[in-house]
Amino acid sequence: MLLQEIEIRLQKVNNHRFLIDVGTEKGAQALAGLELTEATAQDISAADAVVDGAAEKMGRKLDTEGLPERLLANLEHPHWDEVAERCLGCGSCTFSCPTCFCTTVEDTSDLGGDVATRTRTWDSCFAPDFAYIHGGSVRPTLRERYRQWHTHKLATWVEQFGTSGCVGCGRCTTWCPVGIDLAAEAAAVGENRG
Repeated sequence: MLLQEIEIRLQKVNNHRFLIDVGTEKGAQALAGLELTEATAQDISAADAVVDGAAEKMGRKLDTEGLPERLLANLEHPHWDEVAERCLGCGSCTFSCPTCFCTTVEDTSDLGGDVATRTRTWDSCFAPDFAYIHGGSVRPTLRERYRQWHTHKLATWVEQFGTSGCVGCGRCTTWCPVGIDLAAEAAAVGENRG
């Protein structure tokens, strides 16, 4: 590769920019100390074109119209058993998901018993002990844990936060060792065949 080609590529990398849409007063305060320039109409148009181009390249789609209602109406759907037979319960989907936030608390003490430390750590709702209460787990089977995660992302999250818990990135499918596809499973359960 010629030195001139390298310099051109570096110029393209150095021209990488971001458009920021300030939505709150706190956001404006966070940006107040930065040297920012006002986006031009051309900048906005170019950003829109990038987003539109990315959307056109996406091969999978999920019909989200009425999806929360369809999922919650099918909690006993036979497809939950089918996906649980394939699922390893490893938690790769939850650990790769940008919106998963399940945690647990661990208490430890020093050898002398004088100091105790409580630490919150990242956890997965796929772990058998995650929903453990005195007497046992409230979701003892993999079927129940998968269904909980799935319906939380695509149904009850909407009730809690007013939006889906899935951003459509596909990381859960990419990192799943057995290739379980959240969109395909939602479509299968949402068929109302149960």
